[in-house]
Amino acid sequence: MNDQPDHPAIIRLRAELDAAWKGVGALGQMDDDERRDRIVAELRAAVPDEASRASREVGQEAVVAEIRRFASAEVVATDPSLPARSIWGQIVHRAAEAATAAR
Repeated sequence: MNDQPDHPAIIRLRAELDAAWKGVGALGQMDDDERRDRIVAELRAAVPDEASRASREVGQEAVVAEIRRFASAEVVATDPSLPARSIWGQIVHRAAEAATAAR
């Protein structure tokens, strides 16, 4: 068992992933397509940015493991016409790429 507290970078990444996961699930409640597109673009940028920073601080292995843990979470979409699963998959994929590309 690991009794060490999580590194602050992992905690920040986890918060970013959690917010993105919740945000993707709530996108279907939005009526404004332009606003929804801006939010998706922000999520696609913010999560990988945080993953890259965390990777430089704590290493790729820990960051990719955290991303994988979130990647397996099922997104509950509120609008069947919105590809929430696909959007979530893109976000975590880009985050993993950013984490492994960080030096």
